[in-house]
Amino acid sequence: MNTNDTRLTLSEVQGPFIDLLEKIGGRDGELWLRGLNKFLRKENPWEKPESFKIVEVGTYKDVKSLRKALEESGVQIGDWAGDILNKTKLSKSKQSLDLVVLSVKELGFPQGTQLKDIYEAAKNQGLDLCPAEVGPQLRLQYPDQPNGEWLVIAMEPIKDSGGALGLFRVGCGGGGLWLNAYNGNPDNFWNGNNRFVFVRR
Repeated sequence: MNTNDTRLTLSEVQGPFIDLLEKIGGRDGELWLRGLNKFLRKENPWEKPESFKIVEVGTYKDVKSLRKALEESGVQIGDWAGDILNKTKLSKSKQSLDLVVLSVKELGFPQGTQLKDIYEAAKNQGLDLCPAEVGPQLRLQYPDQPNGEWLVIAMEPIKDSGGALGLFRVGCGGGGLWLNAYNGNPDNFWNGNNRFVFVRR
């Protein structure tokens, strides 16, 4: 064999190629395919997503005072969001959280997917779910949110008074700044354009 020939043999690439095909054909196939396409464009396939906003939690002693702050800021609280807000656990100490926003498409699912798959894909990118408190705190600390933007808080769903699972959603539109809620069932389907808020690990 010519020692100056740096080309790989079929036997050398066969194993990794089969592994890649299995990854693309597996549960996280769209994520792996997106990474492969980036690699072929000579981009970093696993680059860390940009920070969206630093949010402080643990700044209110109880939900009642947090709700009062929201109302005094002119935030409109949906009925469902108000219900799960009552059940939200607040941090006992002040913390700064580095938030990241990614769409379902950016997580590797351009055609959309279920909530449980969204969470798993984010975990594989080094992101964690938000404490539920991030929902109302982001709403308070993001007064300049662009009109038409709606962000879903990636969090452990909270059971409302009727037993339904809900997630906080922070948005601007329909007459102002909103804190509302959306279906938090793990099997619920989200389209590729939905955007979720995560915490950087």
